[in-house]
Parts: sequence; structure tokens; C-alpha cells
Amino acid sequence: MEEIKGLSEASIKHYMGALDTVISRYLKEKGLVNHSIFEIKSLKHLLDVQEILKKDPDFVALNEKGHRMYRSGLQSYIDFARGQWSDSHKDEDTKVELSKLDEPIPREKYHYEITSERYRRSPIIKHQVLKAEHYLCEVDHHHETFIVNNTNHAYMEGHHVIPLSHQKQFKYSLDIYANVICLCPICHRLLHYGRMSDREKILDQIYGERSERLAKSGLDISRKDFFDLAESR
Repeated sequence: MEEIKGLSEASIKHYMGALDTVISRYLKEKGLVNHSIFEIKSLKHLLDVQEILKKDPDFVALNEKGHRMYRSGLQSYIDFARGQWSDSHKDEDTKVELSKLDEPIPREKYHYEITSERYRRSPIIKHQVLKAEHYLCEVDHHHETFIVNNTNHAYMEGHHVIPLSHQKQFKYSLDIYANVICLCPICHRLLHYGRMSDREKILDQIYGERSERLAKSGLDISRKDFFDLAESR
């Protein structure tokens, strides 16, 4: 929040306290989360929770008693999740450095879906990555797709370079900014189904651009291991 949104250390301390204690405790009492607001991975779910709190008389009273700090803290967090990096976010040409957020994140335990094991992925992280890249393919910014009707942005897809299926091999999470890239549908499908020679050209580019960020996030991996994991889907 300090690096990306430019909030002061004091504001961050107040907002994090509001989110991590008061709001999380309140949501838990209402049965809206198990432990904390930070377990919510979907932006839509986050916005739904915000609407519920806005209409909850107990929370409204609590917010007024706290000088509206709780609602402000929640709004600031939602703005961040949306990719609204500053209060005066008008310069669409500004390049947001998500690398400032790179750090090791402990992996989550897998949960069962029918008979398979799957790790949860965060739609918020994917949304932030696409927005930070201004909906341009990271392989080649000149790759064009179509404009999405309800967003008015070019259609792009988020891709985990090291597949989440390999999560058990790592101490830290693979669902992180450094491991998610913005790709046009063609490049995305190419990395899944293309010829090995074509895939390796793109992976070589990605490793050159992301290896330091991956290491900073606790994923210190050699080029050979990176290629082996990225190609095994």
C-alpha cells in the first residue's frame, strides 16, 4: 500500500489495524469469512461484502464511532485490489511496478474439488497484473485481440508461468505477481500447446525478465528447472 498507493506509514497502520482486527472480526461474527478479510480472493466477493457492510446498521454505527476509519480502510483496500493505484489515478500511461510487491508468500494447503487437488488462485492478482500491464501482451505489445464489452479493454489472459500443479515442490506460493503474466490468447495457448521450440523462445524471454522477481518472492530457481516446470503441463 505504501509502495503502490503512496499511503503514509501512519495511514497504513490505521487501515491495516481496521482491516485485520475490527473488520475481520466483524465479518467472522457475521459468518462472512472464516478468519480474515484477506482470505477473500475474488474482487466480486469483496465488493459484495462492502455492500453488505454499508447496509448493516451495526457496522454503520461502529464506523461512525471510529470516525469512519473502518469504511475508509476497506475502501482503500478495495481500490488497491481493483488496481486503482492512487487517489488521483488519471495517467493511464503510468507504469505500475508490481515488482515492489514481490516477497515470499507461504503457500496455502490445497483443498479438494470433487476428486482432484487444486490450489486456490486469486482473481484479484490476475486483475491487477492485467491492469498494471495496460492490457498489453507481455510477449509483444503489438499483439492485438478484441475489446471486451463490459470493460472496454483489450481481452488478455493471466498465465501462471510455473504451473500451480507444482505447488507442493515449493515452500512459498506460486500464486504471486512475479509468476503471473499478461498474455494475448494466442501466446497463452502457444505456451500450453505450441511446438517446444516456439515455447522455449517465449520462456527464455520470460525467465530473463522474471527470474530476479521470482527469487525475491522465494522462488529461486535455475533456468533449467524453470524450463522443466513451465513446460510440464
